[in-house]
Amino acid sequence: MKTSATRRARFAERLNGVATAEKPFRLLAGNFSRVARHAINEANSLSLEHVTIKLKRLPKQLDGFRIVHLSDTHHSPFTGLDHIERAVEFANSLEPDMFCLTGDYVSHERKYIAPVAEVLGSLKSEFGTFACLGNHDHWTDPGLVTDLFRGEGISMLVNEGFRFEARGASFWLCGVDDHMVGKTDLRAALAGSFPDEMKLLLAHNPVILRRATRQGIDLTLSGHTHGGQIKMRDPEKRILPQRRLKAGLHRRYDSQIYITRGIGTVVVPMRYQCPPEVSLLELRKAE
Repeated sequence: MKTSATRRARFAERLNGVATAEKPFRLLAGNFSRVARHAINEANSLSLEHVTIKLKRLPKQLDGFRIVHLSDTHHSPFTGLDHIERAVEFANSLEPDMFCLTGDYVSHERKYIAPVAEVLGSLKSEFGTFACLGNHDHWTDPGLVTDLFRGEGISMLVNEGFRFEARGASFWLCGVDDHMVGKTDLRAALAGSFPDEMKLLLAHNPVILRRATRQGIDLTLSGHTHGGQIKMRDPEKRILPQRRLKAGLHRRYDSQIYITRGIGTVVVPMRYQCPPEVSLLELRKAE
């Protein structure tokens, strides 16, 4: 088994190799201002990801059900309300059946909660908007986030679920509290569900996938990772460690997870090779 000292030594060796490599970092150093401008502009852009997700237990009546998934708005000095408003306007133009929000609506300050709640409350669809909390919401004021979102008509699911009914069919829709603050209770979120019905879970942190698989969750929607936010890599090979569950659609046995890159930023107001994302998820009945 590798010791922590060995892992740190090998990681340091890799970083040293990166620092002295001809590309991409020395090239970036020579063009830093251009890259920085691009990264700032990218943080204020929007990208649509239209993804088809095939689910065995999706009721036939809901074949083609469309969900817009938004996450990590991080309303703060780094992510202005105008950027979030553009994302909401674009999301509404897609005319989905439902909206799902997966946490981190603000970064650290309470004064940013009410404005973002109001903007996200303007999301309009036939079957409404459902949400869960993220770690930054807890680090700010989870009670205020929950109350203000519910006041805007957004159903905040905090370790709870219900049987969602539409078009003569149903599935179990649930949400869990955040993993990083130790509040996740998946069993509570599934209380009342049937073993054989489709289950859709909202969970901010994708680390829940293993537990979701064991509990028979068909599809989990998550954020948290920002897709990496800033991706520095050699186009020919990876030069820095990459987290496996970072963005996009993943499968573990019969359970799937979709991880969005999110809307906002943290630490620095930049994105590089990782644009903000509005996710349009089309659920299809698997044959």
